[in-house]
Amino acid sequence: MPESPATWGCGETKMSRYSILAAVALLGPAAALADEPAGLMAGAKAGLDLRFRHESVDQDGLANDAGANTLRLRLNLATGKVHDFSAFFELDHVQILGSDSFNSTRNGRTSYPIVADPEGTDLNQAYLQYTGLPKTTVRIGRQRIRHDGERHIGAVGWRQNEQTYDALTITNETLPAVTFNYSYVTAVRRVFGPDSGNPAADFDSDSHLLHLRLKKLPVGALSAYFYRLDFDDAPQLSSNTLGLRYDGSRKFGTGPEFAWGLEYARQQDAARSQASTDAGYRQIEFALKWPAFGLLAGQEVLDGSSGSFTALTNPAFQTPLATLHKWQGWADKFLTTPSAGIDDRYVGINGKLAGFTGQAVWHDYQAEATSQDYGTELDLSVARKFAKRYELLVKYADYSTDGLFTDTSKFWVQVGAAF
Repeated sequence: MPESPATWGCGETKMSRYSILAAVALLGPAAALADEPAGLMAGAKAGLDLRFRHESVDQDGLANDAGANTLRLRLNLATGKVHDFSAFFELDHVQILGSDSFNSTRNGRTSYPIVADPEGTDLNQAYLQYTGLPKTTVRIGRQRIRHDGERHIGAVGWRQNEQTYDALTITNETLPAVTFNYSYVTAVRRVFGPDSGNPAADFDSDSHLLHLRLKKLPVGALSAYFYRLDFDDAPQLSSNTLGLRYDGSRKFGTGPEFAWGLEYARQQDAARSQASTDAGYRQIEFALKWPAFGLLAGQEVLDGSSGSFTALTNPAFQTPLATLHKWQGWADKFLTTPSAGIDDRYVGINGKLAGFTGQAVWHDYQAEATSQDYGTELDLSVARKFAKRYELLVKYADYSTDGLFTDTSKFWVQVGAAF
């Protein structure tokens, strides 16, 4: 993918991170917020969220099985609005309960499988928001960013420590049924934080995220996006990605609802990446939905290349900011795309009964660029909400290798409460 004529974030034209503050200063009298604390607090809303999770992992090749009991405490505060300004703050604390019989990526327990829920306290979100322009929202600070199904840009909400972004985000809905989003990201606060270590807790970033969503087409909706990722401390993940997604659903008389998702993207290396990436992404997914159950079938392909490559020169299509747990199996074996790419073919069924929802999905993984079989995986889940505030989730994932990685099974019990 060629560079933009504006040479996005390159050389002397690189957007100064301090220019974000200058842009916000032009929006209005932000200093007036300090003069009217009563207005801010009059409409303030506080929230409390508790989430306990037990996660066990049995992974061949490691001496011990993992058993992780963690509790996430989340406190947040949304202020009222003054002169079209408001603010939002969110604090997370992750506590390990009992012994840490797992590799949190920070505790040194390398003889155990990884459960990436390290203990710590983190400022998850803290942003200032301005809504004084017509059908426009401007947000600056640490924030959650999610596009479409989070395949490329997401919050990784499955992990106890969420992924958020230090960014300036502009959302505009001036045109009917059209949403435009632009974010300039100066840092990515990853799930491995808040303490430093390996993998990195943060990525220093000079990245631009453009996303356009056209809703209410004659049938379905269309998304167009361009993501320029530029990471100072992870140059191998820097890339340009341009893509389209078309999805929607339609009801046929008294029969089932038919739903679909079609997506194509192209990715090339960018900035200081040493990889020679020119890879494609494509997904095709169809579903049939009845009131009590549904069927799903699809194929997702991330291109790679034959040959031997290092981690720094991996030419495969990568999605480092995605909510990866949602894709290619809950066992999380493919958080980094293998250099030969991946072809994931899957079928699933879901249903509702007596207030419970259940899901079963079967994956068959193969290399995209070679004839190698990777493995298969079965994912199962059952969930239920109680009294609108409480939620119970039980999940299971079983990956069986056909030549890549090792046999791995994972089991979760999660209980949540929101106030």
